[in-house]
Order: sequence, then structure tokens, then C-alpha cells
Amino acid sequence: KAMSFSDGGNKILNPGKAPHRPPAAEKSSCVRSPISTDQSTIQELEQKLLEREGELQELQSSFEEKEISSCQAYEEKQRRCKEELEGLKQKCSSKLKQTSQKTQRTQQVLHLQVFQLQQEKQQLREELEKLVKEQSLLESKLRCYEKEKTSLAPALEETQWEVCQKSGEISLLKQQLKESQSELSSKTSEILGLKAQLKELRLRMEALEVKSQELEASLRTRAMELEVCENELQRKKNESELLREKVNLLEQEIVELRSELAAPRGDDAQALQAQLERLRAELRAERDNNEHMSCGFQHERQTWKEEKEKVIHYQKQLQQSYLHMYKRNQSLEKMLQQLAAGEDGKEPIELEIPGADVPYEDIIATEI
Repeated sequence: KAMSFSDGGNKILNPGKAPHRPPAAEKSSCVRSPISTDQSTIQELEQKLLEREGELQELQSSFEEKEISSCQAYEEKQRRCKEELEGLKQKCSSKLKQTSQKTQRTQQVLHLQVFQLQQEKQQLREELEKLVKEQSLLESKLRCYEKEKTSLAPALEETQWEVCQKSGEISLLKQQLKESQSELSSKTSEILGLKAQLKELRLRMEALEVKSQELEASLRTRAMELEVCENELQRKKNESELLREKVNLLEQEIVELRSELAAPRGDDAQALQAQLERLRAELRAERDNNEHMSCGFQHERQTWKEEKEKVIHYQKQLQQSYLHMYKRNQSLEKMLQQLAAGEDGKEPIELEIPGADVPYEDIIATEI
């Protein structure tokens, strides 16, 4: 715009392109010609226009320097945001790795317990087979004793007493075997239920992690867009201020030129007035554009604020889910310890599950 104004000033003040006027130097050779005064005035105006063009170039160079500094600051902010994002990713991956290790160790303990119960069942089976064999042996002995009943009555009565005692022991062992089998089936069903709960918790945790990452990416995108819009708004404001200052300077110069060229330069004054009106129209258009951009930036800021509130809401839900999962994990560990404890006087199996005493502060995510 500054260059177009300088070109317009050159066209207006160029004597070669000015409207042709008949020479008035034919009256007398002694009378001073007005052409020399017009040329000196034109030279002065051209000198002023050159000075204004130099000032405009200085303003343009200073604006470019400011724009470079603002770009450098924006790149520095972007680099810091990337570093923070990498730190958050590392924290989330470490927490996820700890949780997976914890569930794997829990499954290993459950498999070990099932294996121990199966071994106990096999031992009881072997004992039952031994008792059955002993019963058959005793029955054969009983038959032999019946043959010798007449001759060995006292010995037979004693043997019958022993058989009754052994039968009582066999029935007692059978009852214990049934109880062990029922207990083993109940414990197996409880272990399967615990495995299903652990699998469900893992799936829910993975879904919540994916949703949190998507919301964080959307929030970062919105923040970057808002920052770019704010920078653009500031740049437009600076340009409007520069245009306003230029228009004020041009109005002052036009007033001075009007006073100098009122009588002999009526056409030039009209051209300057038209150029002033054009500059005013451009200034009004620039103001309207700035107002429109301000409204757009306000709308974007409101949208970004709503998106931020949504992200905070989802992150609170994620925190509550983490806390609920942590409490359920503690209750499952207590149940496993109760199952590992011997109900028949045996020593309890110690379950060393890392991460059981994780504090609540390590579970809560950082609020944005």
C-alpha cells in the first residue's frame, strides 16, 4: 500500500504527466515565469515522498524482525510441549507395565495353588485305594476266621472288633475325601471367577487408556490452534495500528499540500482527496476484518474451553475407575490369601504380589 501511494504521488506531481497548459511566457521576456516556481514545488514534494518511502521501508524491516522473534518464541514453546508429552507417555507406559506384571504374577500364584490342590487330591485318591485294599484283605481274613470260629471264638471276636474299627476308619476317610472334593471344586470355581474378573479389569483399563490418549491429543491440537489464532489477531492489530498512524500522517501532509497548492493545483487536490477517501475506506475494511477475526477468535476460545472441560470430566472418570480397580484388586488379593491359608491347620501359603501397597496418590492422574 505504501508503494502504491508513492507511485500515485509521483503520478500526481510528475510534470510530464500533468495536464497540458498553454505557456504563459509569451507576454514579456522580463516577466518571471510561474513554471520555475512549479518545478521547485514539485521537487520539494518529490523529496518529501522519497523521505516517506524511506520511513515505510524502515517500518517494514522492523515489522519483519518482530515477526522473526515471535516465530522463534513459538518454536521454543512447541519444543517444550513435545518434551512434556514425551514425559507423560513414559509415565503412562511404566504404569501400564507395572499393572501387567502384577496380573501375570497373580495368575502364576493361582496356577500354583491349583497344582497344589490337584496333588492333594491325588494323594487322597492313593490313600483311598490303599484303604480299599486293606478292606479286601480284612474281608479275606474274616472269612478265614469264620472257618475257624468254633476253634478260635475269642480270637474271632477280637478280629471282628478290629474289622469294625477299620470299617469306621474307612467311612471316616471316605467322608473326608468327599469334603476335600467339594472344597476343591468350590476353590476351582472361585479361581475361574477371579481370572474372569482380572481379564475384564484389564480390558476396561486398556479402553480407558486409549480414550484418555485421544482426548489429550485433541486438547493439544485445540491449544495449538488457539495460540496460532491469537498470534494472527495480534499481528492484525499491529497492522491496523500502523495503518492508522500512516493515515494520520498522510492527512497532515495532505492538509499542508492543500494549503500550498490551493490555487494553481485544483486537480491535484482532488486527486489527493480521492486517495485519502480510498485510504479511509481501506482502513474501515481493515477494522471490519479485525472485528470479524476477533469474533472468530472468541468463538474458538469458547470451543476450546468446552473441549477442555470435557477432557477434565473424562479424566475424573478415569481417576475414579483407577481407584475402583485398585480397591477391587486389594479385595481379590485378600480373597487369594484366604484361599491360600490352610483351613485344616496347615501353614498358609504366602503370596508375594508386588504393588499391593500402592498409595492412592500414585493412581490419580494429573489434572489438566
